Amino acid sequence: NYYFSCNHLDNAIKFYDAALVKNPQSYLALSNKGLCLFRLSRFDDALTCYNKALGIYKNLPEVIFMKGRVMLKKKEYNEAISEFYKIIKLEPTNTKAKFYLAKSLLKSGNKDGAIKILETIIASENHHDSLLLLGKTYFELGKFSAAWQYLDTLLKKSPNFIEGHILMGNTLSHLENSNDAIIHFTKVLEMSPNHLEAHINLGKIHMGLDNPNQALSHFDKVLEISPNHKTVLGYKIDLLQKTEKLDDALNCCQVLLESSNDLEPLLKKGILLYNFEKDNDALNIFNEILSKNESNQTALLFKGKIFMKRGELHEAILAFRTITKTDPFNQSALEDIAEVSFKLGDYEKSLEYYNKLLEQSNMEKWVERKAGLLSILGRYDESALIHTSLVKGDDAKVRSLEELGRIHYILNNHEKAIEFFDKVLCREPMNSKVILNKSMAYFSSSRYEKAIFCLEQILSNDPFYFHAQYQKARIQKILGNVKQSLDILSRITKSNPDFKIVISQDLVFDDLKDIEIFEKKE
Repeated sequence: NYYFSCNHLDNAIKFYDAALVKNPQSYLALSNKGLCLFRLSRFDDALTCYNKALGIYKNLPEVIFMKGRVMLKKKEYNEAISEFYKIIKLEPTNTKAKFYLAKSLLKSGNKDGAIKILETIIASENHHDSLLLLGKTYFELGKFSAAWQYLDTLLKKSPNFIEGHILMGNTLSHLENSNDAIIHFTKVLEMSPNHLEAHINLGKIHMGLDNPNQALSHFDKVLEISPNHKTVLGYKIDLLQKTEKLDDALNCCQVLLESSNDLEPLLKKGILLYNFEKDNDALNIFNEILSKNESNQTALLFKGKIFMKRGELHEAILAFRTITKTDPFNQSALEDIAEVSFKLGDYEKSLEYYNKLLEQSNMEKWVERKAGLLSILGRYDESALIHTSLVKGDDAKVRSLEELGRIHYILNNHEKAIEFFDKVLCREPMNSKVILNKSMAYFSSSRYEKAIFCLEQILSNDPFYFHAQYQKARIQKILGNVKQSLDILSRITKSNPDFKIVISQDLVFDDLKDIEIFEKKE
């Protein structure tokens, strides 16, 4: 027992063995030897001692308790639960046994059972470990308000309990109460100035609050203590990128590269260079990665994006296709390859990729893109159905309303087209493109006065002004007002000579081709 109290466990075991030679029935020697073995993590040997002790006296609560702890360490949770229940049957008020029963239930996945046991403990006493475990359990379940309640009680009882403050800070962060979270992490640093988790969490909070200097000071403190801390180097790189400090960010990337043989730091460096529009340097990095791992999807994705920016669309497609061969539903690659196909005029292929994306998620921008492609391909009814469903979900969808107006105009449903254009103009009264389209719908249904009224709403400083004036000239000619039509055309061509070509090819003015303003620009 003397050696045990001095933590000289091997010596203690030697003397317990000697005692057991003299008295093999000494349950005290067996249980104490078992405790030595438990502390030495020799769990099977400890279990043998406890089983022998219980063979002598089967209802020894302390021995049953230690047997339960051995089973818990061995991850034999059902056996541990059984042992702790035995103690509670013998001693219904044994808090320690109840607490370890709750721990075993948690490990076995029975969180509800564990919570029930822990709550019975704290109903009769403010048990420190039970309050902490309840806080942890509710935190892991995402029930942060409940976690806060137990942690608050715990910290009132133990105001200098570091682990409690860390967990409370994390809980408050999830409750989006950054100011109070900062108080708890700061309290930890008052007690333990080099506490890494507190510094990391404070750095993350200040990043979120857009306080880069405070965030950097905490990250730098962590790196002062642990220079190759990968997570913090990653956070620092993100922060330096956000504050546009490329050289400092690249230096952090180099530290990561020197402390690691994996490709992640190299990828981070490549993405950093890409984000700062250093495309050639970034491409060299991504090619280096692909020389080591030709199927690295992140490197292929960014390589494709660089080719997209350069306008080397076929090269971009090759990169994206390499990704989709091994990962057919990679969202980023599918979205980019759909966009490249669209730019190349391969609308059917682009539509095929958007349909694959929509198999995974009904993301609105993809739905709108599909509708646009259907319209380009002349599949107006299908496009209109999609835009109608979007408008039903949100009648403020201006672009869908505009597209519905345009589709109905193409299909010669002029009244319906005007109805949709009016809905857009209720929300965007100065949308000159829609005003011009509305005038065209009136024009196509021979309501010339209404068409002119629309056109006169487009002001001289508007990009569509000359188009509106040109349309006005056409209407005046159709109405027989040739002089007014020619006056308008004269003003247009003086300000914008390119319109001479457009006018000269317009059949409306076919009988006026000998007039000077219709001469083609050389």
